[in-house]
Amino acid sequence: MNRILLIFILLSSFHFFGQKASDSLLLVFHSDFEKSNFEKVYQEENDNFVEALLSIDSTITIDKSEYVQGLLDNFLNGIKKKVDSYSPKKKVKFVFNKIHDRFFKKYELNAYFSDIFNSGTYNCVSGTALYAYVFDFLSVPYQIKETPTHVFLVAYPSQYNIYVETTLPGKAGSFAPSEPMVKKAVDELVGLKLITRDHVSSVGYNKAYNDYFYGDGNITKKDLIGIQYYNKGVFFLNDENYASAFENISKSKMIYQNKKTRLFSEVILSMLIDKTDFDEVENFRYLVEYAKIGNDLDYLKYKVNGIVSNKNWSEAELDEIEKNLNSIDSEDIRKALLEVFFSGLAQKFHKTQNTKKALLYANRVYEINKENIDARNYIASVEIERLAQKNLTAIRLDDLGQLITKYPFIENFDICKRYMVYLYSFLVTNEFSNNRSLQGTEYLVGLEKILNADEDDGIGFNQQHIGNAYAAVGAYYYRIGQKENARKYLKSGLQYSPDNENIKRKLRLMQNSY
Repeated sequence: MNRILLIFILLSSFHFFGQKASDSLLLVFHSDFEKSNFEKVYQEENDNFVEALLSIDSTITIDKSEYVQGLLDNFLNGIKKKVDSYSPKKKVKFVFNKIHDRFFKKYELNAYFSDIFNSGTYNCVSGTALYAYVFDFLSVPYQIKETPTHVFLVAYPSQYNIYVETTLPGKAGSFAPSEPMVKKAVDELVGLKLITRDHVSSVGYNKAYNDYFYGDGNITKKDLIGIQYYNKGVFFLNDENYASAFENISKSKMIYQNKKTRLFSEVILSMLIDKTDFDEVENFRYLVEYAKIGNDLDYLKYKVNGIVSNKNWSEAELDEIEKNLNSIDSEDIRKALLEVFFSGLAQKFHKTQNTKKALLYANRVYEINKENIDARNYIASVEIERLAQKNLTAIRLDDLGQLITKYPFIENFDICKRYMVYLYSFLVTNEFSNNRSLQGTEYLVGLEKILNADEDDGIGFNQQHIGNAYAAVGAYYYRIGQKENARKYLKSGLQYSPDNENIKRKLRLMQNSY
């Protein structure tokens, strides 16, 4: 195992010695019984503690759960009368020993509540959970305490502070300090300035003792259910089964809300993303979940791009991935990842010459980020190419105008300027060849506007088309007897198309005619 991860686990794991609706994306239940009970616990609607504890075991059914419940209740009913006859300290000791003798056989680190009834195997979490149920049944007041590596109970916390250590059978398993011992310990704490005399006067010796030695915070029975999932997640992690580890940690996080648990889930998630090849669309949910909590946007972009590039996804799978990305709460992260996703698809379909789909996804990119140069370039290339495949008529100018209105950036692309020169050259040639000088002159103005704007001559307009247009203008004015205008336009044409033989020939013919 990675050394850094191992250190992290040692610092942050719980009880090995012993939310939000978006989390549901990562929940996997292994039985209807588990799903039903988990939802009840999460909604705090579960009043059957035993059922909830047993449901982590995928083999448990309602019938098996009812059997365990009956076994427990029958046993407790059998000792209840005798329990009620004892004083608190004797009562706890008696119950502790009876439960240990009847149900506990072997302590195991990796054990769950159902194992108590299958094999007598237990740990501090399952043992504490059983005693919590027993104390509730027998009306024994208690608190559940938590330390970084352990859980235990304190019975009669406001009176006797009886420590109940489920992993130690016999006399050491339950211990109640005497009142003189409590007073002596608290006075020493005051002397050491670990607590104040004012605090003791305010809460009393018993509570001051309880708060200091057992912690002033308690956990709930619901937390114990979550800790079971937490432990299960860590044991899967030790086996490097990252998917199952994260599955259980995600469940734990929803019902056992703890800062370290949330942090641990993020660590496992980042490891899971590194180890997952994302061949299956279901695995994409891990990346989406990481996007909700992670801050490394460049890493997320890298992963999304790789996912898109490495497999030919079906339409249904692409829809599912897009749906998952759209579930990300952060607008900035959501848009950034969708942009990468659509860009990758546009490039992929462009390489396979699937123009329709490539244009579809390029437009999706443009909708998200109108400054995306790749989307702009592809849209411009495809849309202008579409126009170029149509007949050259004046209608194309309207088509081009509508295209520029929809995509203003297109007007500045060289491919658009080249098409406009091509189109205007044709229209000029056509109008003057048919003696329609008025309309032809308007088109010529449009042509020269584009040509004159290209000061650096870097676009590479087709000189043959330009030369043909000016040759047609010169020929028209020569036909109507305006030889000077003819010469003027022909010489203008040579400025834009200096090697055009059509223009040069017409100038030679005009010179020879004088």
